[in-house]
Amino acid sequence: MSDANPYQPAGPEPLVEVPSGELQIRRVSIRPIELMKRAYALMGDQYMLMVGVTLVGILVGSLVPMGIIMGAMMVGIFMCFMQREQFGRTEFGALFKGFDFFLDSFLVMLIATALSFVVIFPSYLLMVAIMFGAMAGTQENPDAAVGVMLVIMPVFFILMMVAMLLIYLPFLFSFQLIADRHLTAMDAVKYSWRASIKNLLGIIWHLFVVSLITYIAALACYIPAFFVIPITFGSMFVLYRDIFGPGTFPPPPLTQGYAVQPPAGPPPAAS
Repeated sequence: MSDANPYQPAGPEPLVEVPSGELQIRRVSIRPIELMKRAYALMGDQYMLMVGVTLVGILVGSLVPMGIIMGAMMVGIFMCFMQREQFGRTEFGALFKGFDFFLDSFLVMLIATALSFVVIFPSYLLMVAIMFGAMAGTQENPDAAVGVMLVIMPVFFILMMVAMLLIYLPFLFSFQLIADRHLTAMDAVKYSWRASIKNLLGIIWHLFVVSLITYIAALACYIPAFFVIPITFGSMFVLYRDIFGPGTFPPPPLTQGYAVQPPAGPPPAAS
């Protein structure tokens, strides 16, 4: 990684000594809008290319059931950000370099899918059972049945949001760790979980802001959301770099002879 990298963490907790072989994990100040600005600066003049990279990655990954190749696509997307960071350029073909880590990325997706199924499916069954029980108990009073439904649905929605957040946390940085440090699936999930817990409140705030912006963009016939997606991915890459610091392995080399010149970007705000 270039010494001129402008994407260093804003106000991080000082690094502490860790056992040999363990990754160093920072506690950082997380400002969602600042992260998104830095992500946009990282993409620079290749922003539209990154729009294409993220959309194709998600589309191709979705073509195969059960997320079999989605993990490889996620790794490939973050490799494109690594190239931008290291070389100041990226290439569309780097998206498919994620298949070099197919097994570990697939295992991460498999664990995430299995965990989601274990949590969500019983939750839906429980909700249906509660709804039918409530309706059966209020058959003679339709107004009471409506009132019960109005209470049950928001509570269930909130509980599902919390459950999805807990499911998502262990995998938040897993694909970045596979791309940047070539970790195994289990190690990637382990360190991703540790980093997420160490920065829990900031990460929750960041995910809320990003989700809200994406939702608002999607209201306009979804098209604006396509242009938000690469900034979302980029913000998670920048946040990953803030928390874990410089990577261990270089990104895939460029096939064309671009000069190694890191992209210009605003330095992170002082804490």
